[in-house]
Amino acid sequence: MSLSEESTICAIATAPGRGGVGIIRISGPKVTSIATQILGFEPTTRLAHTSSFLDLDGSIIDTGIAILFKGPNSYTGEDVLELQGHGSAPLLGEILGRVLSLGAQMAQPGEFTERSFLNGKMDLAQAEAVADLIEASTVQQAKSASRTLHGAFSARIKKLQEKLTETRVHIEATIDFADEDLDSASEKTIINLLNQCLEELASIFKEAQQGALIKDGLQIVIAGYPNSGKSTLLNTLAGIESAIVTDIPGTTRDVLNVDISIEGIPINLSDTAGFRETEDVVEQEGVKRAQHAVEAADHILFVVDATTLQKDFNNLEGILDNFISKFSLKSDFKNKFTIINNKLDKIENSNFSSSVLPVWNTSVPIIGVSAAKGKGIELIRSHLVEVSGYIPSNTGNFSARTRHINALKIANSHLDNAKSQSNIENSSELMAEELRLTQRALGTITGQFSSDDLLGEIFASFCIGK
Repeated sequence: MSLSEESTICAIATAPGRGGVGIIRISGPKVTSIATQILGFEPTTRLAHTSSFLDLDGSIIDTGIAILFKGPNSYTGEDVLELQGHGSAPLLGEILGRVLSLGAQMAQPGEFTERSFLNGKMDLAQAEAVADLIEASTVQQAKSASRTLHGAFSARIKKLQEKLTETRVHIEATIDFADEDLDSASEKTIINLLNQCLEELASIFKEAQQGALIKDGLQIVIAGYPNSGKSTLLNTLAGIESAIVTDIPGTTRDVLNVDISIEGIPINLSDTAGFRETEDVVEQEGVKRAQHAVEAADHILFVVDATTLQKDFNNLEGILDNFISKFSLKSDFKNKFTIINNKLDKIENSNFSSSVLPVWNTSVPIIGVSAAKGKGIELIRSHLVEVSGYIPSNTGNFSARTRHINALKIANSHLDNAKSQSNIENSSELMAEELRLTQRALGTITGQFSSDDLLGEIFASFCIGK
């Protein structure tokens, strides 16, 4: 049953606060009745009417533009009315109250888009892209979300689903005619189709990873010991004076977060308290918070004072080991370190360059900089792009979420199992089942197979009015 048979919803669709225009959106079976009573006439479909918005006693609440969209040719697939008035919060509240008195109810977060999905106007990946587009903070994020909204991601999934169906048809034929000997050409066809599916899935997964990177970005933590120049580095990378910088050890007491963008990649930089033994209760709490930030980091810029390191260079591995030990970090964190050799401006004939150091029986990147003078900073920016794994695309990326990545991993696991079964005699039923599970995992991306709990979780993260 269509949601339009159940209720009519309404909400303010523009952002809170003052603005030139404020929009109220209404969707559901009572739209025409509400329009007639609040406007004084039934508006013509898809025609912008300049009209007064009337209260119960006929007095004018506001004057603006009203547009009626008849279902299914609307955003939600239902009858939709948009009232565009002045962006005054009290006025919008008055109009909304009038709409509610005429039989509408307040929309829940994301309910308009949820109705659009449930009424077949878009699939789930496209619906999620609506929220991603609204929340985009970089041009690249907006472009990626727009491509997903217009079906770029869904089209790739659909194409793979069709290839999987073709493969299943051939496999089902081997089950239906199990008593007959199939020629080698049929077996080669199935294996060839499986390989094509695996290649296409790998391509989608790679692009989805790029999309997830563009959407979620990187968590980069600036860590190290007091007075190594961590806060100065944060300020220089961010281009603003966010962190307080002094010569007094322990100035930074809390985790300070700043969002930046490098080549379209959103990066959250966290400046943390300098690690050291201290009796200061506040500074101890700062170190604890620094530990939590480091544990959640995608990568760590470990800042060292070049003037100190010059005297104790051979003990660098010991310095890092002590940091890892005190923060109780897992061994795999050793792959997340880049050493920032700071304050090179204080050392004559210094080389502002990037290289690697033999630490922990591997090669750890080290970049020589002067955060205070702004030297070597571009090397850090380029390094962060390299660390992210971002690959610029001429055609553009589509946006993807963590749940999409997990679904693709599950699909790949089942598809691998199907390929393994192809080498075993009388395993057609198992292959067919693995391919069914592959398609089911892919179906969760577009919403072909989705639980009510998942839908509730997804749309609850939307803003009200969308």
